[in-house]
Amino acid sequence: MVDKELEMTSDEVIEYIKNNVKEFDRINLSYNRVSAEGDFLGIDNSDVRGKKACNIMIALDGAVVSDVIEVDLEEYKDDIIELSHYPQDKSKESVYIEVL
Repeated sequence: MVDKELEMTSDEVIEYIKNNVKEFDRINLSYNRVSAEGDFLGIDNSDVRGKKACNIMIALDGAVVSDVIEVDLEEYKDDIIELSHYPQDKSKESVYIEVL
């Protein structure tokens, strides 16, 4: 259950992640045909070969796959479907974002 439901563009979702998701917060990112659920480990906004990038790392906690993945949100931004964010700090609201 989430405290707040929002609608955003994919660019706004990327900004939301940059500004609001902290290390070890729980996230569930759905993009393309993938649902990546786990602990948020970090973000890297470096340019890759002169191209804008926004790489996030997620420690997956699935029964079949338990590994750390890296997702370039800039590369997949047109494929982002939704994001659920559950802050580790329980005083902050959990958020579900549907991408327009």
